[in-house]
Amino acid sequence: MKDTLGRIMAITGLLLPPVLADGKVGGGETGDNRSYEPIQIIRTVELAYPQRLLQDSIDQGETSIMVMINDDGQLVDWMVTGYSHPLFAKEVLDALVKWRFIPAHSQGKPIVTRTELRFVFKNNALIRVLSNDTGLVARQRILERNTGYWAFVCPRENLDAPLDAKVEIAPMPPDQLGATAKEGKVVVDYLVDPEGKVRMPVIITADDEAFAQSVLLAINECRYAVPRREGVPVITRVRKQFTFSPVST
Repeated sequence: MKDTLGRIMAITGLLLPPVLADGKVGGGETGDNRSYEPIQIIRTVELAYPQRLLQDSIDQGETSIMVMINDDGQLVDWMVTGYSHPLFAKEVLDALVKWRFIPAHSQGKPIVTRTELRFVFKNNALIRVLSNDTGLVARQRILERNTGYWAFVCPRENLDAPLDAKVEIAPMPPDQLGATAKEGKVVVDYLVDPEGKVRMPVIITADDEAFAQSVLLAINECRYAVPRREGVPVITRVRKQFTFSPVST
């Protein structure tokens, strides 16, 4: 089990240059959703039920994959966040990179979106794909009660030790950004993976787009000590606010 898990967790996408997420996270976790349209998946190849599981008389299960889709509909990053058996995750990952996506839209414009997809298998077939709108931490708390499911996401308050930043990069100050505003705030939400790397950062709110881009560039260079629960590396989530103000002379 551990060897298979290690291979699956290592299969991750290429993180492209950061872009503004227009305040939408995980299929509409924040903000006014009335004008929000979630991502659409075009399954260019079908998922097959893992044959080895049939041989072992396992006829149902599930896996969850966190994905980041840019405003061109490209899959730019992904992580396995849980499964009932590693072969379900492997089957989905093999197909996921071949699928096409229509990006999420907000007020008619395509936006970058981070969302968790849940794949449910039953009776030897994939029966549904669900986009998780309840939030990563909320779903983790539900899954922790299900001993048949391996969940790799842990809320920060449940880690063995407080999340420890080993490398922190400060965003550039307003006078070096060419920003319209001279002061303001940015709230960013991101994941820290089992190696302590920042993954899938999205902007929740920003008073100036230049501030947002500065925060994203800095966040992607940050590194943390490996987050652990009961000694095992896990994924955790961080939401952080940055305040910009004029440089004193």
